[in-house]
Order: sequence, then C-alpha cells, then structure tokens
Amino acid sequence: MTRAERVSRNLNRALHALFAADERAWLLGEDVADPYGGAFKVTQGLSTAYPDRVLSTPLSENGITGVAGGLALCGDTVIVEIMFGDFAGLAFDPILNLITKSVAMYGERTPMRVVIRCPVGGGRGYGATHSQSPQKHFIGIPHLALYELSPLHDAADVLAAALRRDEPAMLFEDKVLYTRRRYVDGRVDDRLAFELRGADGNWARVHDPDATGAPTLVIAPGGVADRAIAAATRAAEQGRTVEVLVPARLYPVDVDGLRDLLDGAHGVIVAEESTAGGTWGSEVAARLHAEAWPLLRGPVELVSSADRVIPSAPHLERTVLLGTEAILDRIMRLPAAVPVPRTDHSPAGPPPPDPTSAAPSGVPVDVPRLNPNDDSYVLLEWLVADGATVEAGEPVAAVETSKAIEELAATQAGVLRQDVAAGADCAPGAPIGRILPAPVPLPAVPAPVPQPAVPAPVPPGRPLPPAQRRIADVVATSHREIPVAFTAVRVDVTAALAYARRAADETGAAVGLTEVVIAAVAALHERFPALYARLTDDGLILDAEAPSIGLTVDVGTGLFLPVIRDAAGLDLGDLADAVVALRMKALRGRLREEDMAGMNVLVALNDTPGVTVARPIIPPGVTCALSVPDVHREVVLDGDGGVRERTVADLGLAYDHRLVNGAQAGAYLAALGDALQR
Repeated sequence: MTRAERVSRNLNRALHALFAADERAWLLGEDVADPYGGAFKVTQGLSTAYPDRVLSTPLSENGITGVAGGLALCGDTVIVEIMFGDFAGLAFDPILNLITKSVAMYGERTPMRVVIRCPVGGGRGYGATHSQSPQKHFIGIPHLALYELSPLHDAADVLAAALRRDEPAMLFEDKVLYTRRRYVDGRVDDRLAFELRGADGNWARVHDPDATGAPTLVIAPGGVADRAIAAATRAAEQGRTVEVLVPARLYPVDVDGLRDLLDGAHGVIVAEESTAGGTWGSEVAARLHAEAWPLLRGPVELVSSADRVIPSAPHLERTVLLGTEAILDRIMRLPAAVPVPRTDHSPAGPPPPDPTSAAPSGVPVDVPRLNPNDDSYVLLEWLVADGATVEAGEPVAAVETSKAIEELAATQAGVLRQDVAAGADCAPGAPIGRILPAPVPLPAVPAPVPQPAVPAPVPPGRPLPPAQRRIADVVATSHREIPVAFTAVRVDVTAALAYARRAADETGAAVGLTEVVIAAVAALHERFPALYARLTDDGLILDAEAPSIGLTVDVGTGLFLPVIRDAAGLDLGDLADAVVALRMKALRGRLREEDMAGMNVLVALNDTPGVTVARPIIPPGVTCALSVPDVHREVVLDGDGGVRERTVADLGLAYDHRLVNGAQAGAYLAALGDALQR
C-alpha cells in the first residue's frame, strides 16, 4: 500500500510544485518565510527555494490581500496565507470590492489568479477568535470560488482546479487535518473504500462496497469528513447503510456530480462545523431542492455546531463544535429504510420465521468473555428500557471490564427483558437478559403481596464506583501475585526534548517526550528480551516477538491501558499519531478490548507537575512497567568546573523479580538513558 503523507506535507509539496512550474507565482503572508514556515509549517522551504517570491508581510490582512489583487491585475499568480481564517474578515473589502470585481468590471474578462488560504476550525483549544469556520460568509460573491482541503483529495489537484478558473478562490484548511495522513489507494480502512467522481474529481465518495440497501448520504466538507466517516461506521454497526460525500469545491455547488447518487438514496444530511444560518449546507440544500427534487425521498437535513462562542477548554469546546455523536444522532433519527415491495413473480426467498416457534424463555443476552484477565464484569447500564422493542444488532447493554467499556448487541429483533440490574457483577457466559419474540406479550408480573413496611438500615458512606473497583482488583492481583522490585535513575532529557521539538516541526505530528521515550523503549526490545517476556500459568517464559507498548491514559473517570502494537516499526510521527488516537478514543469512551490487548511492557505516565518519582503497578501478564514523571530543572557542574542547567526526569522501572534481576534492570535503565541523551 502506498505510504500516505500528512495533509500538511501534501499541501507543502503542491505549493513547491506550483512555484517550480510558474515563474510568476508569489506567496504572501505573515511569518511564511523560513525558518518559521507559517504558523502550521505549510510553507516550509519555499522562501529558501524562491527567496524573491515568498515574502513575510506586516500584520495586515487587508494590506496583504490588496497587494495580491495588484499583482494579479499585472498577470501574476498569488497565494495568500491568512494565518487564522478568523481574520479573513479583515480582508473582506479587497476580496469583495477589488479582487473578485476585477474579473469583469473593466469591459473585458481579466484573469485574477489569486488563492487565499485560510486555516479554519476548532478542536485545537485556540478559543473564540482562532477557531471559527467562516466559509459561509463568502458564499455568493460573484467570481469567487470556495474550496476546502480534505484527506481524500490531492492538494495539487485542488490548487490546479482553483487556478484553472482564472478567478479568485479561497482554500479553507481545517487545522485538525494538518497532522493527519491522507487516504490513498482508494481505501479508507479495511471496510470502506473511496472514489473520486465528477468534474476535476471534485466529489470523493466513501462507501462500503459490500453494503446493501438504500444509503443515507452524508455530505461533509474536508474538515468534518473524518467525523462523518466515524458516524457512518457506527451507524453501520446498527444496521444502517451510509455513504459520505466530500467535495473539494464548496461553491459553486456541483449538483451534477451528485445526481446519480441521489437516485435511490434513503436521505441526505449536510454536516458542517459552522453555526446554523446562511450556511454552505443551506446552499447545498437549496440547490438540491431546486434541481434534483424528484430524486429526493425527503427534505435535505442540516447539522452544524451550536450557536455559541467557541470556548478554549477542551471539554467545553467539544460541547459546542459539531462532533461524530451529533452526525450519528441525525442519521439514526431518519426512519429506517423500507424495502421496496417485489413486483415480479420470482421466488421471494424463504418465508420469515414464525415468532411463535421460539422458546418461551426467549433468546438469552449473554455476556461474552471479553478478556483473559477478568472473572467478572460490571453491568454498567442498560441502553434500552425493559420491555422495549429492539432490532438485531442494536446495542442493548454496556459492560465494564478492568480495561474498557463494551457494548452488547441484540442477536435478533424482539422485546428486551432485563434479568440483571445495572450495577451488578456478571460472569463471562452468563445471561443478563432475554429477547422475547415481538408478537408475544411480556409475562404479567404478579402484584406483590402487601407486607408491613420495615425500613432497612442504610449503611453510612457511598459505594465505590465500578471503574475504581476494577482498578482496585487489578492492583490487588498485581500485589498478590507479582514479586515487584523497583529501580529509578535520573536521566538528562535536554537532548530528548530538543529532538522531540525538531521531530514535531519535521513531521507535523504532536511529538513530545512521551513519544521519544516510547520509541526508545521499543528499540531496546532486541537487546533486553527478558523485560518484554511474560510468565505463563505453567511457569514457562514466553518471549515477545515484537514490542507492544501499553500507555496509561487517565480520563478522570478511570485509568485505561491502550496498546501501541509493534511500536518498533513506527517512526516518531506515526507513533505520535497512534498515541493521540488512543487518547481520543479513551476520552470519548470508544476504547475496545482489542485496543488494549497484547501489551508486553507498560509506559506509565505520572507527569502531573511536581511529581519527580513514581512507582508504577505491573499489570498481570506484563514483566516491566516504566514510569515517566514530570521533568524538572537542576544545576550541575560540568567537566571544567563550570555551572550549567539541565532538564532531568527520574525514570523508574518496576519489574517482576522472577524474570528480571537488579543487574538487568540497571543495565536496561542505563541503555534507556543513553538513548535519550543522544
């Protein structure tokens, strides 16, 4: 499979290709010159290669855009970078009254080759004035086309399409995309494929080639594409067929590229991150209603962010911005597609099963074995009310293990009967409820015989939360079964922190000390195999073929240990992506057992400010756990008797003394320290 590059690198490469091919191309913007290379590193290397045509400008969006208009009137090609799309409002006058009008107000058509790049969108904690999606404010200006970057389109193709019009264009770039990798080779994942269709490959269609039934179409611009794809995946788990359509050009809307997909579609939803009112989604809906109404099963539905100022705090920002849950909710609120009745006389397949043939007790809702460590789980909650009708595949209960929260789905349609109360313990293989055939009424519950009310004594205190109980069980098992030893060393991490900063600049990924430590731990697997091995129940040592590194993630309501598999095969950028993805899944409650299986060493983050040494717990099945505390600064004497300052971290290794002795642990920590100081 082709190695996918990050979206920011793809755009950077497209700009380099443009400047190599067009000697009259200019780039104007704030801090676009090296070594800064723009606020998001998209313009790195351009000023070095083309110093006379890549200019860092004063802080004046109005002035920058006005100069771009003058250069374009002289026949040049101009790329303008607005540092944050929120400030595009400051350039509204030259966009509205100079650049766009110049195409047609001089008595003949004048080419105006200007592309105004605007980083937009939230999800980065930048707050109210650096997180908006202002695309809707530029819709409807004559001779102005709007484009949006996506992980499904090549930036070079998008730039070429915009410049081919010889009219001004704005290219909106959602900031959350910069560090993500593109989708390539026509695949999004093992289930979903994508194809480019329409003029200039404008529409990317993400679909399941094996899906059947009338699809719900979710139209989403590039920055929302991944959220829409995630919602489509979860809707598929609930029996819905969903396709995601991502345009490169937002405006003018290309309706022709949608016509054949609309024919037979179950419904259409437009999802965008802007607030409601006068939006791009409204324009899409208006065009579809006007030009393709006979093909629609119902009105086009819109979903957008809340009508609020965007907060900086991540947990508040998530409540305002459009997310996967809101898109999924709108998908599931559409009535389920009804199969079209057969009109021919061909065999219609086997008759439906007779509901009355099912056993009176119904089909049990069993708890599967979710991992090898737990003998019982907690029935966290019922997702469907007792006596409610459920569909096959619909999640009905949430079960909490020591590692994750898993949803249990109904195996057939019918009426749910709950037999175990929420909060109770349940064993693997045990039934917690039943699915009764829908036509059979629920058995009547006899009225209780009145008894004298005797108030039960209420013990003082409050129950331990289920998540904390599971953590306590793991800790108790660790203390009971594993003879733990502990060693700590002080490591100078000044070089490691500098390396992380360089890697972040080079890859565009969120690389920090955590990722550098994980990479070093993975690289030491071959030299110290005993620290990655595990002891079987029969007392045998089982070596690990590759390092699969667990990482502690504390979400406030529980501690999770997701695993980065075969970490030695990942570069720092990929490693950082994997860490971010696992943390986000934990925060959103979407971790699954497979995300936490196969760990053979643990990196425990104890980086709360002020924590200098921490002794981690060794999870059952693991031999070593490395703690990474907060870094701190200290003053030391150098070899010449001078004084210098350095940044240090006291790395601690807890190890199972049955497999690892003190000398091995010390040698391992010394090797780790050497790797971090290079």
